[in-house]
Amino acid sequence: MNFFRRMEGFVFGAECLGCGLPSEGLDPWLCPDCVKELGRLAKSYSFPNADVFCLYPMRPLTRSLVHALKYKSIPGMATYLVKHSLAMGGCSIGQELAMLPQPLFFVPVPLHRARYRERGYNQAERIAAALAVVSGGQVCRWLKRKTFVTSQTKLSKEEREQNVMGAFEVRLPRQLPGGGTVLIVDDVYTTGATTSACLDAFGRGFPLPLKVCTLLYDEPASAKADFLADCRMEWDYR
Repeated sequence: MNFFRRMEGFVFGAECLGCGLPSEGLDPWLCPDCVKELGRLAKSYSFPNADVFCLYPMRPLTRSLVHALKYKSIPGMATYLVKHSLAMGGCSIGQELAMLPQPLFFVPVPLHRARYRERGYNQAERIAAALAVVSGGQVCRWLKRKTFVTSQTKLSKEEREQNVMGAFEVRLPRQLPGGGTVLIVDDVYTTGATTSACLDAFGRGFPLPLKVCTLLYDEPASAKADFLADCRMEWDYR
């Protein structure tokens, strides 16, 4: 079967990162049908609470694309997903972002040095850069990861909170901006343990509003299934 799939890819073009089928019309990663599906999913953006913006729901297609961003060395997928979302100016989330006190400071969740060496880049930084471009904001590396933590995906809510407790510290500039909004940026929001740990690092007395923006919203009930799916995908890729 793999032989025939490879032959189809050779004859008809590369495989779509969404459905896995060969296609001549990739854009460059998705076939036309998956592009339409991504557009439909963008309309299902989520606000898990008043301070959190999630551009897409966790579905097989969006999970595959974020997996490609994190594990298949495709950092350009961050820009691709942001540009296909409703974070663009004039669209739904773009309008919500525009209503926040300006300018916007996008602060990526930092990777530990070991993970950065393994991956070669921080996917949260790539997402933050893409958001800054479409919103007119700027990327600010105001957080540092102090400890290496295990994957959050397979942990319960309580275990997630314990896993990242005290994992981050703030590194602010000498002259803090007099206004604007800080948005913590990550790839997936599930229970909010990681981003909450980042918010806690800023402290309650921080003078600027603090928000969160992620690519995907994964409902906690489905997190374990998503972890197992990610493991299978990573194994297949290797």
